[in-house]
Amino acid sequence: MDFSQYDQHLYPGNTCTSQPKVSVCLVTYNHEKYIQKCLDSILEQETNFDFEIVIGEDHSTDQTPSIIREYAEKFPEKIKAFIRPKNIGAKFNYLHSFFYCKGEYIVHIEGDDYFSDPQKLQIQADFLDQSPEYSACFHNALMLYEDETMRENHLVNPSNQKPIIQTVDFLGEKETWFMATASVMMQKKYIESLPEWFLKSKSGDIPLYVILTEAAPIAYIDRVMSVYRRHLEGLSFTDNTRSIEFLKNRIFMYSKINEYTSYKFKNQIKSILGEYYLMFLESHEINKNWFLKFYYFIKAWLLLPSTSKGLLKNSFKESLMTNFIKKIIKFYLIFK
Repeated sequence: MDFSQYDQHLYPGNTCTSQPKVSVCLVTYNHEKYIQKCLDSILEQETNFDFEIVIGEDHSTDQTPSIIREYAEKFPEKIKAFIRPKNIGAKFNYLHSFFYCKGEYIVHIEGDDYFSDPQKLQIQADFLDQSPEYSACFHNALMLYEDETMRENHLVNPSNQKPIIQTVDFLGEKETWFMATASVMMQKKYIESLPEWFLKSKSGDIPLYVILTEAAPIAYIDRVMSVYRRHLEGLSFTDNTRSIEFLKNRIFMYSKINEYTSYKFKNQIKSILGEYYLMFLESHEINKNWFLKFYYFIKAWLLLPSTSKGLLKNSFKESLMTNFIKKIIKFYLIFK
């Protein structure tokens, strides 16, 4: 993966060290309401080592670029800012910024989240220094709802969170999520190169964590040190999880994870793939295509375990039988 063509987007004037201990990779787009809080929380980190902030600003349409310029000029010893002259897309923006990081350890944060503990970077770096047998470590985080759902804020991880994470822990069910993005600090040596299929995957977190755990386990630190915002402008709200494009990409991603892990977890992944094929039946794009729905149902039936008979039965009844009966009635009325 060569993203050097985007190096020219670097805002001039930075004086960052060439050998930081930690790199904070910050990606942002239309975060004018949140980016100052995010940057301040990083700059307020108390460490006994040098760290850099590598920013990928993807041609926002609000005031985010101006705010980034202001901070880059004020803190040239800390900030390397890539301010895009045109939008290059979330995945390319992230990967270019990610691969530009020089630190031994890397933390990824999105511009609407923030660190809540000034000792965060120091604590995680010390842990990995003392426990190099782990590929990464993560901590608890506060889930802050700002999406008008009136849900109560809560911690991401339960009190009995498993302390050591292996690959299988990401494959228990589809869309497994228990590591807030900004909570993870990873060893750069394990992800200096990534497979080509990673670039094509819409999800970055799940395949990245699988790649890490295939190299070495991930450890949990039981301390709340960041905040994960949930709001309507957030990237987690941008994907239509019932679109054909999204579902096909998830099937592609898990199929590639199956290959990458040498099919060690094929049974778990088969079940996940089966669930995604069932989700096709709920897609509005094929709502009137009974035969295509039946095709995806058969794909799901062949992949899902016998314990999913109830799920299959309900899906068949709700998505196929109803449409089939409607078609019979329609033909009856036409030829009556």
